[in-house]
Amino acid sequence: MSEPTHSHRERFVLLDGMRGIAAVFIVQRHAPEIFGKALPSSYLGVDLFFALSGFVLAHAYGQALRDGTMTPLAFMKARLLRLYPLYAIALVLAIAYYLVAHTLGQDVPLGELAIGIITGILFIPSPVTLSFNAALFLVHPAWSLFNELVANLAYALKGARAGVRQILCVMAISAVVLVIAGIEFGRLHAGFRWNEMYAGLGRVFFSFSAGVLVYRFRPKVTVVRPWLSLACLAVVLAVLAAPTPKDLKAFFDIPIVFLVWPALLYVASGCIPSPRIATMSNVLGTASYALYVLHTPLMDWFELGWAAVTDRPIGLAIGLLLVAAMVALSWFLTVAVDQPLQKRLKQYLRRRQPAFS
Repeated sequence: MSEPTHSHRERFVLLDGMRGIAAVFIVQRHAPEIFGKALPSSYLGVDLFFALSGFVLAHAYGQALRDGTMTPLAFMKARLLRLYPLYAIALVLAIAYYLVAHTLGQDVPLGELAIGIITGILFIPSPVTLSFNAALFLVHPAWSLFNELVANLAYALKGARAGVRQILCVMAISAVVLVIAGIEFGRLHAGFRWNEMYAGLGRVFFSFSAGVLVYRFRPKVTVVRPWLSLACLAVVLAVLAAPTPKDLKAFFDIPIVFLVWPALLYVASGCIPSPRIATMSNVLGTASYALYVLHTPLMDWFELGWAAVTDRPIGLAIGLLLVAAMVALSWFLTVAVDQPLQKRLKQYLRRRQPAFS
């Protein structure tokens, strides 16, 4: 769930819109006190993130990794520095929230919190599931970012130079893992606790590899197709909002991850949207990573005062305004804070590591 720091003439704007829509659906999923029950398929946005990440990173870094002008170490430094600044803001917000929650008498054991702080700073999972948020990170979405970094490392070491058969082999093994996870959990909404870790790795390796493969066979000429662009965004909306019965979740999730997301990525990568759709996609795409990583601590802080809002229609309206405000804040933090910082970090790495570019 991230964008490269490299600048390329070719820009897949529609993919930004897809990523932004998925991020908004993830926000809805994690705000049941505001929006009620989570949309049943919204978690599949994470698998779309992974596929988009594979595609975009293959575009931004694949050639440099293949020809040796960028080393795996330089790539991993670039990826970590790309993810960490906004994650650090989210981590500070989360630590402050749980300290306040503890002082207010909520069940936040300080020993577990200390473990979560240390492992959170190191950007690694906690050795135990944290009882107060039922996750491995204080910043809940970091589980997928950590898994993505694992896939990034594999891509840097072998994946960028792998042939189609090797990539398909990884996807086949991952597909078996996902089928097993679907049988065990009844759906693919898994990966953020230790007993589910294998499912999370299966999700990231399948979809990330699919994104890399789609990039290799993408349409070489992009065409202005406003209606098809709208259809691609509509498919994302329809899938993430799909009201599938609980007993059939795995039968819905697996075809979406195996077939729909890769096919949609292929079609969308060949489309240039209309100017209006492009503007919306650009805004949502720019805000998407910050929105994804910041939304849980921001929601936690907001919900401290949520009990004061008792009228459901008014509460829903306030919630929608809150989401719009978080998108705006995420866009601002990305443009005004993260992007300038990324530019400085990139210049620093270039001075320290000429192979970075």
